[in-house]
Parts: sequence; structure tokens; C-alpha cells
Amino acid sequence: MKLISLLILLTFVLTDLKGNPSLSDTTQVMQLIESARQHQQDGSPDSAEAVLRRSGEMAKELEFDRGMLMYAGHYAVFLYNQLRYEEALEMAHIQLEAAERLNDLQRMGYAYNNISLQYQAMGKLQLAADNLINALEISSKVKNPGAVHLGDQRKYYNNLSSLLLDMNDLEKGHLYAKKAYQIAEELQDSVAMGRSLVNILVAEAMAGRLADAEAHGLQLLAIGELVEDVEMVMKAYNNLGDIYRMQGRHSAALETFQKARPLLSDVPPGYEVYLTMGMSATYKDMGEFQKANSYFERALDLAQEELAKPQLIELYLSGAEIKEGLGAYRDALSLRKQYEQLNDSLRNQETQASIQELEVKYQTAEKEKALAERDLMISEQVSELERKNKWIILSAALAILLIVLAVFNRRITLQKRKTHLSEQTNRMLAAQLQGEETERARTARELHDGVASILSAAKLHINAANSHDTPTYDLLGQLIETAVQEVRNISHNLAPGQVLDEGLASATQEFCHRVKNSRLQLEFYQIGELPELDKSTELLLYRIIQEAVTNIVKHADATEGIVQLVGEGSRLSITIEDNGKGFNLKSVAEKGIGLKNLASRIQLLNGTYEINSNPGKGTSVYIDIDATKVPQASESLMESQYAE
Repeated sequence: MKLISLLILLTFVLTDLKGNPSLSDTTQVMQLIESARQHQQDGSPDSAEAVLRRSGEMAKELEFDRGMLMYAGHYAVFLYNQLRYEEALEMAHIQLEAAERLNDLQRMGYAYNNISLQYQAMGKLQLAADNLINALEISSKVKNPGAVHLGDQRKYYNNLSSLLLDMNDLEKGHLYAKKAYQIAEELQDSVAMGRSLVNILVAEAMAGRLADAEAHGLQLLAIGELVEDVEMVMKAYNNLGDIYRMQGRHSAALETFQKARPLLSDVPPGYEVYLTMGMSATYKDMGEFQKANSYFERALDLAQEELAKPQLIELYLSGAEIKEGLGAYRDALSLRKQYEQLNDSLRNQETQASIQELEVKYQTAEKEKALAERDLMISEQVSELERKNKWIILSAALAILLIVLAVFNRRITLQKRKTHLSEQTNRMLAAQLQGEETERARTARELHDGVASILSAAKLHINAANSHDTPTYDLLGQLIETAVQEVRNISHNLAPGQVLDEGLASATQEFCHRVKNSRLQLEFYQIGELPELDKSTELLLYRIIQEAVTNIVKHADATEGIVQLVGEGSRLSITIEDNGKGFNLKSVAEKGIGLKNLASRIQLLNGTYEINSNPGKGTSVYIDIDATKVPQASESLMESQYAE
């Protein structure tokens, strides 16, 4: 019986919007998808699917392409794990369409990979190969790939290995599995190493290299236990059981399969059929055909719903041998015919040649890319040699050489001046912001320690003198209390110690709570875990949010507003929206100092921003920050912290 091959499916992303959907709707789409993921992790697939469907309907109504991309990718994963391959294929095509509308090449690669997996599970191997090669070609075009792109390439290599193993091409299947494992090692990703090990040991076992397969099976088991991945442990036990059976160690095989049985309740559908097939094949090899037949009948029932077509080949062949051992020759003949029919349809020469041709085209493209890079290097070396020869010739003409050197030196000087001017501008801006924070802190302390203290003392004296309990004294006390509270609010806005004490999210939430009133409903949302930022950067982001919200209060005439922080790895996205009267962005951009201040502050963080507004249609501000690209902030901005 053929061992289990690894199939990986993972793709979804949270990003900005298309168009100008209604306030808070896009947030609700993302929250629904996050809720569905939680239901799935909690073992409630029906609830997860219902919530996913609602998120897809909402994203479609809003023409929210990023939300549609995330919904379709996540739903395809869900359906694939539920063995509903045709529905998963439909979702993967929707995912591809959304990625194409957004011109997102990386997500297009994810979609092609997902389509390939569904076709492979349905036994349409040539279509699977067509789409997987598309994903590989997209991945190979990335120059200087980072960890994420290398991870994508590893996944595609591993899935190509699985496809080739289904075609019984053991040599190439093993080759691509090794390539996938090498990338996982480079990334130091233990989980990815385990997933790649599955196809390596499958290829070795199918080729009869059982000692190597056993060693890799034990390595897979150790990784699965280390990272507490139940599915990986289950794969390790099932594969080791088959390896022990092929070695003739039947007791060890049965014992290993029994270790896997308690894990069935914690893994998705499909694993029981592999375990039952392994038990059936082991008893068959031991000559105990009655027990083998009992397990085979159970495996056959499960296989109709849970087994991908390529894996049915080995089940039919093993079943035919079991029926023959029992003397049930008619049943054996029927199973043998089913085996030959399916084997011919999946592994026919035309399909195999087509897949091999696609793989050769991809390899040729990779070689051509390598040759082009080599030619470029040679060209650069030739150019360098030519430059040296020119210097030798021009050395005789000293005057010309001096002129060339002078021009070259002047260009360098101008470039240095330009760089120095840019750095000086940034330093001046940082110093200006530092001065503003220092002045805010000083003013806050004076308000809090001076004016607020005097007002509080005045209130105490009034209360003490209020012997006649007259309305005038009550009114004075209320007015002073109102003044004290207003001074405190101003102090907190000027010097938000909560940013430095509890972080950006907590301070922003508190600020929104202070600003909201009966005329303005201001909501705060946090999606995901925010990246770690130093306190001075958080303070600068807080000031940006504070200024944007203040503009809503002063100028927008809005009744609803939203401040949303979204964390995704090292990226932080900030959305500030209102349903106010909006403005003409072009005319304000030419005159407005506030927009220039916003741009300057975001420039200090190496971030990006986008403002969308039209008269009568509200305003949206989107800010995107990569924590890994934020320059080391000056600690002096932190000296302005203020505590009550």
C-alpha cells in the first residue's frame, strides 16, 4: 500500500478596501472570518461554515476584494479539510479571480496552488500539474526572495513532489521533496521540515529504501511531538506502521498503528482510512486473510468518501489480493479490474508525458534564469575590464583625467549634500516633534499641578464656607468641578502617560472613550496582535491618531467614527474613518498644514498613508507601518511622560 503524501493548503490575508464601503462593514467582514477560524479551532465545523458564508455574502455586497480574497482562501482550506473537493475548487477559482482583480501575484500563486490540490485529490493530475506550474512560475519571478516567498516556494516544491509520487515517478518526487526540506532548513522552520519529510520518506519507502524511510519517519515523529502537532504525529505513526510492515516486522507495525488510533478524534477526516488500510495490509502479509478482510471492508466504506483517487489504486490492489487469499475469486477479479482501470486513467503514458513536459519547461525556465544571471555577471566583469583599460589609455592624457576626476568628485559631493540635507531635514523634524512633546509635558504639569490644584483648593474653601447651603455656592462648586475635569482632560491629551505605560492600543481606546459623546459615536477596534514598537514610535503614532480624530471632532460634523488597529506579523495598519461632510482633497492638500504634518510624521517612520474624501461622503485615512523598517527612535521623545 502506498504511504501518505503531504498536501498543504494555506492562504488568506487582511488588507485595505476596494471602493468606499459603509462605515464599520469591512471590519465586520474581518471579524466574521476571525470568528469562523475560532469555531473551526474549537471543533465546531458547522458553526464555522455558517459564519464563513455570512462573511462571503457581506464581502460580495460591499465589492470588498480583499475581504473576498480572504474569505475564499479560508473557505477553500475548510472545504479541503472536509474532503469536499469540488466545492473547494470553486472557492479556489473565486480566490484567483479576486487576486487577479487586485493584481496580487503572490496571492494568485496561492490560488493556483489551491486549485492544483483539488484537481489532484479528484484524480485530474494533468490539470493539477498545469496550475501548480503556474504557481511555481510566479514564485520563481521574485527577485531576492524573503522568508515568506521562500516558504511559498517550499510549499509548491512539496506539492509537486506529491503529484510526481502519485504518478509513480519516485526519483523526481524524492528530488523535489528534498528541495522543499532544504528550504525549510534554511528558514529554520520545524513544522515545514516535518511536512517535507513526509514526501521524502514516502519516496524512499516506495523505492525500497526502507532503512532511510524508517530514519526519516522517526525524525518526523520527533518533530511532531516537539511542536505538539497531532496531525504530524498521526502521519508519522501511519507511515512508520507501513514501513515496519514492508520490513516484515508485523508486530511492530500493528503496535504502531494501535498508537495512532487514540489520535483519530483530534484530527480531520481521512486519517482513519489510512490507519485501517495499514492494518488490513499487515494482516494480509501475515496470511490472516479473515482479519485482513474485516479491516479492508471498513477501509473500502471509508474510502468512498474520504480517500483521494490516487490513493484508491493501492486499496483496490490490496483488496484483490485479500479476496484471492480467501478464495473469493469473483470479488478479487472485480477489484483487480477497478485497480487496472484507475491505474491506467491516472498513470497513463499521455498524462505522465504531459506532466513531465510541464516539469521540464519549468526546469528549463529556471536554467534560463540562471544563465541570464550568469551572463549579466560576465557582462559586468567585461565592463569592469574595459573600464580598467580605458583608465590605462587615459592616464597619458593627464589633463583630461583631472577633468573627469573633478566632475566625478563634484557629483559625489552633490550626492552627499543631498543625502545630508535629507538627514538634516529628518533631524529637524524629530527635534521639532521632541520640542512639541516637551512643551506639551510642561504645559500638562503646569495645568495639573498649578491650575487644577488651585481650582481644587478653591472648591474645598467654597464647600467649607457653604454653611447656608445656598444655590449660588452649589453652582460655584459645580463650575469649579467642571473646570478641574476639563484641565485633567487637557493634561492627559497633552501628555498621554498611558501610551508609555500600557501601550498604543490601550491609550488609543481610552482616548476614543474620552472623545465620544452624545453627538459623536466613536468606536475603537483592534484586529490581531499588534507588532512590538518602541515607546517613542507608539507615542508618534498616538499623536497622528489624536490629530486625525481631533479633525473629525472640529471639522467633520460627523455622527459616527471608527479607529481601527490591525496587526499582521510585523505590519501595523491604522484606519480612521467618519461619516462627516468630507472635503475636496486636492484643494485642502495645497493649503493644509495638517496634511503636511501627517505626511512628515509618517515619513519619519518609513510608513505609507492614503486619504480618501469627497464632499458629503465622509473621510477615510489609511496608514501602514512595517515595524522592521521603523528607524531607531530617539529616546528623548520618551522624557515627556506624565503621571497623575
